[in-house]
Amino acid sequence: MASVKDYYKILGVSKNATKDEIKKAYRSLARKYHPDHNPDNKDAEEKFKEVQEAHEVLSDEEKRKTYDMFGSAEFRPGGQTTWRKAGDPGGRNYQYTYSSQDFPGFEDIFKDIFGFGGDPRARRSTDGRSGGGFRDIFSQATREKPVKGKDLEYQIEIDFDTAIKGGVRDITISRQKLNNVSTEKLSVKIPPGVSTGSRIRVQGKGESSGRGDQGDLFLRIKVKPHPIFKRIGDDIHLELPITFYEAALGKQIDIPTIDGTASLSIPSGVQSGARLRLKGKGTPNIKSKKRGDQYVEVKVVMPDNIKDSDKKIFEELAESNPYDPRTKFNKYMK
Repeated sequence: MASVKDYYKILGVSKNATKDEIKKAYRSLARKYHPDHNPDNKDAEEKFKEVQEAHEVLSDEEKRKTYDMFGSAEFRPGGQTTWRKAGDPGGRNYQYTYSSQDFPGFEDIFKDIFGFGGDPRARRSTDGRSGGGFRDIFSQATREKPVKGKDLEYQIEIDFDTAIKGGVRDITISRQKLNNVSTEKLSVKIPPGVSTGSRIRVQGKGESSGRGDQGDLFLRIKVKPHPIFKRIGDDIHLELPITFYEAALGKQIDIPTIDGTASLSIPSGVQSGARLRLKGKGTPNIKSKKRGDQYVEVKVVMPDNIKDSDKKIFEELAESNPYDPRTKFNKYMK
């Protein structure tokens, strides 16, 4: 008498397992023990047959009921079982014959897993020929994913005006391919408002992996200093030297900005170190495009040589308009 196999144990599920649990266990074990994954492995081949056999029975509601009642012996290829339905007044017999052709192939497993519809043997293979079958399906399902190439990074130095207003910069980059180095000349657009540390991405100009898209090129910006302008964020700062007379009397002065010449009003009696603002004369923000301001710091500069006759005038001014700019020091002095 044939031995009774424990199909639940073969699939690693409980006797109360749901259809989904049985199906999930079957898929996992079928992939694990399939002969294509275990060439010349008799043990794996036997395991695979057992897994197929167990799934075929337990996945069918009527067959599972029969198995739970009579065991596994009659379900093996060529097996046959007959039983009387309990409580049937007619006493009819029910017979089931099972052959190896009823087992689903591994192609059906992967059709379910990867969603391939229809007969997988009727699908076209990747080289255009028909009859790809399981191997064609498996190769499509497990085909190597595209790999993006390596990104490149270069540092370029640009002048202050290009950083503020934008422009085009011609560069030459090198790429390594096997034992060869190739070079390419590029014209790169510099957007307005970049600063030292900004990165510009040039899509698709990096290294090639040979199995997908090329990487990207990233340009790290370094801005040359300007002789008179200093940039802080989106604001431009300028130190403006004025004479003692301009500070005392006040004056309208033409000053440089990044847009050209602008007129600035110096108020009478302005102090050295005072900051005057020109709204909207700064750098455009690289994201919002909104412009910052220009700040002008006043620096009063005395003449290099003062004649004795001029000193007498200053003495008269000191007597007629005395003031002490150091009164806040008095409480610290003994």
